[in-house]
Parts: sequence; structure tokens; C-alpha cells
Amino acid sequence: MLWSKKIPWLSSILLLLTYGVFGWSYTSWGTSVIESGSLFQALEKDLATIFLYSVGGVLIILLAIAFTAPISLMTISLSTWLRSETRAFLSIFIGAFAFALIVQKITLFANFLLLLSAALLVKLDLQLAGYTRWLSWLLLTTLCLLGFAGGILAFNILR
Repeated sequence: MLWSKKIPWLSSILLLLTYGVFGWSYTSWGTSVIESGSLFQALEKDLATIFLYSVGGVLIILLAIAFTAPISLMTISLSTWLRSETRAFLSIFIGAFAFALIVQKITLFANFLLLLSAALLVKLDLQLAGYTRWLSWLLLTTLCLLGFAGGILAFNILR
């Protein structure tokens, strides 16, 4: 039963706050992009807003799926990928490109690491409490989306 297990309250509250701040900053960025009209010239303002919020929600869901994916699935796919010299060279090239992007956009990468660490803390607490993979994914996704939506709502109310 869901309620018979211990719920990690402290890490859940930290996750809600972290994703709330992310929702706030994402909405601030999205508002400035929409008002400048450079990216969404052909779209109406409300449609562009819905599109940006949907993209943010889908990215959060994909991150939650990646957090709860089994490690064995990832290691099997990597071991078969690196057996060829061409694939290994391609991996090194992509890794170097990713490193260059990380160094160039260090604030974006730091924000991503903050979101990652908050979600991984909750995932670890849920795992230690004995939740199944599907239930922990559902709780993690719900908390992330609630925090993101709370940040969006807070920005729009307090602006």
C-alpha cells in the first residue's frame, strides 16, 4: 500500500522548491522570449506560451524516466556500443563536444545539476523506503511537475 510506507518529506519538499524555482526562471525566460517575438513570430502569444510550458513538462517527464530507468539497461547498451573502434571514436568526439558546451554554458549546466541532484535524492529516498520502480517514477514525476507548475503559477500571480 502506498500510505503504509514512509514518505521522504524533507527531500520531497526540497524537490518541490527546486522545481518551483526552475518553473519560475523558466517562465521568466519564456516570457522574455515570447515578448521579444524573435522565436515565435508565426504563433499567437497564448499558443506560444502553451507550447513552451508543454516542452518544459515533457522535458521533466523525460528526466524522471531517465532517473528511474534500471542501471543494467544502460550498461548493456553502452557495452555493445563501445565494441567498435569507430563507435568509440564517435563517443569521444561527442563527449568532447558535450564538454565544450558545458564549459561554454556553465550556468545552464549548474542549473541542470541542481535539478538532477534534487530528483536523485528523492529517488534514493523512495528506493530506501521500499517503493517499486513504477511507483517511485509516478511519485517523482508528480512532485517534479507540481513544483514546476507551482513556479509557473507563482511567477504569473506575483508578476
